[in-house]
Amino acid sequence: MYNLLVVDDEEIAIRGVVEGIDWSTLPIANIYTAIDAEEAQLLLTEHKIHVMLSDIDMPNQSGIELLGWVNEHSPSSVTIFLTGHADFKYAQQAVQLDCFDYLLKPIDHSALKACVNEALNKVREMDELEKIRGTYSLFYEQWSKQRPILIERFWQDVIHYRISAAPEQLEAAMQNYALPLQADSQLRIILISIEQWREEWSARDEEIMTYGIKNAAEELVLQGDPGHIVQDGSGIMYVLFYSLPSRDEISPEVIAERCNSFIQQCRGMLHCQLSCYIGEITEATRLRTAVQALLSLERCNVSETCAVIMERNHLPNQGQSGLTPTPFSDWALLLESGKQTELSLRIDECFDQMQESKVDYTFMASFYYGFMNMLFQWLNKKSVQMTDVFMNKEWEVGENVLKSLPRMRTWSQQLCLQITEYAGQNGKDVSQVVGKVQRYMEEHLGEEFSREHAAEEVYLNPAYLSRLFRRETGFSLTDYLVRLRITKAKAELEKTNNRVSDVALNVGYANFSHFSKLFKKMTGLTPQEYRKKYQDV
Repeated sequence: MYNLLVVDDEEIAIRGVVEGIDWSTLPIANIYTAIDAEEAQLLLTEHKIHVMLSDIDMPNQSGIELLGWVNEHSPSSVTIFLTGHADFKYAQQAVQLDCFDYLLKPIDHSALKACVNEALNKVREMDELEKIRGTYSLFYEQWSKQRPILIERFWQDVIHYRISAAPEQLEAAMQNYALPLQADSQLRIILISIEQWREEWSARDEEIMTYGIKNAAEELVLQGDPGHIVQDGSGIMYVLFYSLPSRDEISPEVIAERCNSFIQQCRGMLHCQLSCYIGEITEATRLRTAVQALLSLERCNVSETCAVIMERNHLPNQGQSGLTPTPFSDWALLLESGKQTELSLRIDECFDQMQESKVDYTFMASFYYGFMNMLFQWLNKKSVQMTDVFMNKEWEVGENVLKSLPRMRTWSQQLCLQITEYAGQNGKDVSQVVGKVQRYMEEHLGEEFSREHAAEEVYLNPAYLSRLFRRETGFSLTDYLVRLRITKAKAELEKTNNRVSDVALNVGYANFSHFSKLFKKMTGLTPQEYRKKYQDV
């Protein structure tokens, strides 16, 4: 139902409209009246007025002035002028102020009623439009809040081969997320590697602190420039700088200064050591290649820590084809974790680059032996015979394969598919690397544990070892070590009468209070309560 307001300085005119017309057939709930503009404004303030019938020539303020006030303070009200003045100037002003209609007295009541009905229809249309706008605003607000998360997920999908890097698909996604980029837009990527926590965190604590590092990277590295922070599920972070035509490109030297400040702040305030690897400018379509180059750089770094490392100072030697070395070590990790889909995409991307570079027979032969060496190493780790997986000797190739990129691509895909299917059917254990680290931890349980020493045992970068260990075991190095120590402590408490403080020292805890808290957290009992419960059994 709607409200109607009649404004006229002549009472008889008001009564003629209110009482002389049967309004019952229209959805009008209330009819309010006012004898001047001031009283009308008060009513408009106190009530929701949908349609206003107003005279123009009134004392103090005219109907035209009243309409100007209504447009500012009650814009959803629809105004009809009912006047005895046929002055063109009045009509022109009324139109300029968006008056719904301009009727001259005297007017037939049925015509006035019909005009009010049309005004009510406009009110309904305005209400519907307002609802639509409200719904749109709500969805837009929600989308705007979620947009940073959606953009981060988009870049994660690109990096991890979950979506195609074809220009058409990239640009469609970029438009969906309102990114100011195209497929050929230039990017610079910085890899942030968390190398060591200076405190003994649980996995949950690490997640919280990693979130803090991400926020610090947003503030200290990106510093409001166009770009995005992308957190990888394996513990790596990437800072993407967008190169836009409207802005000057940020030099690598400036980025290096920001990274140095970021590293120092994280070391002092977030209790962690990390390094930043600054990549070269690349197109969005080649983002994956840029990421793999930085990951290889980080994986090979076993000497520098808390450092800013420029990719341009560590570029690998390239062959005559202009291709970077085939990342067989990365492919081996994908084989290890059974990620067939991602491995297949990596192989296709590699062969696309080989096709573009027009590699020769020598390069193809080199690829073949590198590929076979990767497979032999994987089989050796698993103590699996070659013929157990490839019963028809599918590894043997002839000249027709070595001289054909399409055939070599098909052959490579087929062998990887067979080996991942075999692994899936026969189960998989932790790799030799992780197994060696687990044995190292067991053998040095009573000593102070150092992630760096463990990494030296297997010749890996400490940050990379942490990610590999978590991926294969489901535990961080710290959480796994705590479980080993508490398990050994439980055995000593059950089977010996050694003092609890000595038990703590035997499993690597010099701080007895810290040991007691960890023990109770893991078992629900203090060491003394545990011994009493299980030695009395």
